[in-house]
Amino acid sequence: MGLSLFLPETVLCVLIASYLCLTLVKNAPSARSLLSLAGIGATSVLAATIFSLNASGELFSGTYRVDLLAQSFKALVALGFLFTIFLSGDAVALPGKRLLEYHLFLASSALGMMMIPSSVNLLTLYVSLELSSYSLYLLAALRQDRRNAEAGIKYLILGAAASGVFLWGASLVIGLTGSASVAEIARQAAALSIEPAFFLGLVFILFSFLFKLSAFPVHFWAPDVYESAATPVTTFIATASKAAAIAVLVRVLWASGVSSGLASLLGVFAFLSMTLGNAVALVQKDVKRLLAYSSIAQAGYILVGLLAGTPDGFACSLFYALAYLLMNAGVFLVLTLVGKAAKKDNPQLSDFDGLAERAPKLALLLLLSLLSLAGIPPLVGFTGKWVLFAASMEQGHWFLVLWAVLNSVVSLFYYLSLVRHAYLEKPAPGAPLLVMTLPMKLLGLSLLLAIVLLGVFPAPAISLAQRAVGL
Repeated sequence: MGLSLFLPETVLCVLIASYLCLTLVKNAPSARSLLSLAGIGATSVLAATIFSLNASGELFSGTYRVDLLAQSFKALVALGFLFTIFLSGDAVALPGKRLLEYHLFLASSALGMMMIPSSVNLLTLYVSLELSSYSLYLLAALRQDRRNAEAGIKYLILGAAASGVFLWGASLVIGLTGSASVAEIARQAAALSIEPAFFLGLVFILFSFLFKLSAFPVHFWAPDVYESAATPVTTFIATASKAAAIAVLVRVLWASGVSSGLASLLGVFAFLSMTLGNAVALVQKDVKRLLAYSSIAQAGYILVGLLAGTPDGFACSLFYALAYLLMNAGVFLVLTLVGKAAKKDNPQLSDFDGLAERAPKLALLLLLSLLSLAGIPPLVGFTGKWVLFAASMEQGHWFLVLWAVLNSVVSLFYYLSLVRHAYLEKPAPGAPLLVMTLPMKLLGLSLLLAIVLLGVFPAPAISLAQRAVGL
């Protein structure tokens, strides 16, 4: 019974053990062999997650809970992991001599992210966060050029500071409640809400989660890491890591509740995240850096939904996590192939010139993904923002919702600037054609259909999200 509850994590552990065994082999496996093993492993993890979607129970003396909410977020992490493996075969910046380490750290980080939604004890949550985070720090610095080293050090230092803040907050909360159990802390939250130390402890804990979400004021790492890390690593951070961050915020806020003081603070962070992210993205020329500031703005939208503090708001956040993962995966798929054709890992806006002539299907995927990120109907991004903002509006956060809508309009300017280069600019003389393998074609088609169909027929996914939070 325990093994079936831990099935997705067990499959990942087997994959990690396989990589560790390969480090002992004298002749390193080829890149194709590693990619095949990673693909089989990632597919098996996703299959195991879907198979155990309705599993429920507790492990490790009640510190690890398996329920539909946890399994739903694990499925999102598994999807992000699989997308990243797909894109790894076409990346141009992964160091050949470190491919084995790359896949090992990627799987280790995915394991930590999959453990986060089930962690219902502050200590197990800390261990899960650190397992996912330190693997990401290593992944972000694998390229080993000067700019990459600087971004990696910045990521590590800020991440270590966020970990320290989490432990500080956890010590305050555990000291006041006498327990590290999230359920026990939630039971005493109402009585302790008047204690400044308890409120400060909760703020510190949530502060470290906002770091993973790249929300203001702990967003500084995102632009440099997005720009300098290899594109598959950036894809993993932008998809699976964000899903894990939303998972832990939903789990903790669902248990502890959103007090008026906490709502005010998160509202300020949401306001500044949206404003800063969209304003700075307007002047970016590097596409990965543009997407980094876009992710900061998107973090603000997600916080607006979480501010509702209701089961409906948390369900909508889960649905938007799925939408955000699909939209980002679509953009990064195009980004990876454009970078491969241009033989650079940091494509500029000009590298997308004439994409509609060179690869019309890729241009269509880029168009729909970007319009979905901007919230244009009838795509999944519009539906996700609609339900997210509606849940917040019901709780009276009308000003933040209005500001989020205005920011979505602003975001159209920089999303459409990329579309303009793809559709209206002529390709440079001698611009290379973009070649897609069959797996990439299937992945692109799947993302295209998902972005459209989930926007038009969101009911099944929203219903699953509502069941996950007990509605």
